[in-house]
Amino acid sequence: VFSDYYATGKLDVDLAEKVIKGILDGCEQSGCNLIGGETAEMPGFYAEGEYDLGGFAMGVVDKDKLINGKNIVEGDILIGLPSNGVHSNGFSLVRRVLDKSGLSLTDQFPGNDGKTTTVGETLMTPTIIYVKQVSLYR
Repeated sequence: VFSDYYATGKLDVDLAEKVIKGILDGCEQSGCNLIGGETAEMPGFYAEGEYDLGGFAMGVVDKDKLINGKNIVEGDILIGLPSNGVHSNGFSLVRRVLDKSGLSLTDQFPGNDGKTTTVGETLMTPTIIYVKQVSLYR
C-alpha cells in the first residue's frame, strides 16, 4: 500500500490533481494501492506555486522469502538494472553539485538518447518503478 502527503501554501486544485494522478500512475505501475493521504495548506510557509510531497509504501513478505543476504551462495546470479537518473536520496548531492558547479536548471544537458535537454528537465524525469523487473511473482 502507499500513502501520500501533499503540503502547499494555498491549494491549487488543478496542480494537486496532476500530482495525485502521477502518484496513482506510480501505484498502478507497481501493483500497489493508494490507501489515502493528507493534504495540508500552510499559508506563509511555501511560496506561491510551491509544494512539498512525501509518501511511504508498506508491504508484507513471508519471512522465508526475505532477501537478507544470509542465504546467498556461490552460483547465485546477481542482476543489475540501469538507473534512469537521480533517485530520491541523490538530490542532496545534486543540490551540492549545482551549487559548486555554477550550473543552473536551464543549462543544456546531454541525454542518453543523443538529444539535449535542460538540467531541470533531466532532474524531473520520473523514476522508473522496478517492481515488475524484480518481482518473483509476476
